[in-house]
Amino acid sequence: MTIYDSLHEIHLDKLAEVAGGKARLTYLVAQRLRDINNGAQLLIERLPGEALLATVCREVLERKIWLEIPETDELPSEEEEFDLLALSTEENGGMEL
Repeated sequence: MTIYDSLHEIHLDKLAEVAGGKARLTYLVAQRLRDINNGAQLLIERLPGEALLATVCREVLERKIWLEIPETDELPSEEEEFDLLALSTEENGGMEL
């Protein structure tokens, strides 16, 4: 598998469904990639020749990472929603971004 093959195997519609929408998927993946580049460990094994983006997408599909939205009586505005999202992992039960 080449790095490009691993990117072509990503099924965006399935990923968006698992993450709760395309905007949440984008935010989740961007935050996870940033965390990995800052030293966070991968939660699944990276396949030989696999792009880091593809590995992060597999983490989403395997539900190793997700976004938590705090419970509230009121729905946040679209602009406020991204301020309330938190990246969560099975290992630490969630971490504030």
